[in-house]
Amino acid sequence: MAQELSTHMMKEERILFPFVDDMEIAIERGREIPRSCFDSVEYPIANMVAEHDDAGAILTRIRELTNNYTAPEGTCATFHAFYQGLADFERDLHEHIHLENNILFPRAVAMESQAFSMKSA
Repeated sequence: MAQELSTHMMKEERILFPFVDDMEIAIERGREIPRSCFDSVEYPIANMVAEHDDAGAILTRIRELTNNYTAPEGTCATFHAFYQGLADFERDLHEHIHLENNILFPRAVAMESQAFSMKSA
């Protein structure tokens, strides 16, 4: 999971997010949006959403294997802290996914659509 999330974040930080930023700046300035290595922002977004789904499935499996992050009776405080850390990580990741899937990504698609409609006008 760590490798997958690392790769996922690299694609977001180096490709998708800079493009979205550049697109927003171009729209604000009334300019044409920059060219990208993809036909539409919808393609990398679809990939990011699929990777979010994969991470969610992995977290669901971890939660199942840990009995909903309940440390076995008689384990040390470190074990309890580890399970709490896993629960916190899941909560934080779900919030991250929600913000991207439900706020950032739809906004990026709408911006691109706006830019294309301005171009054809």
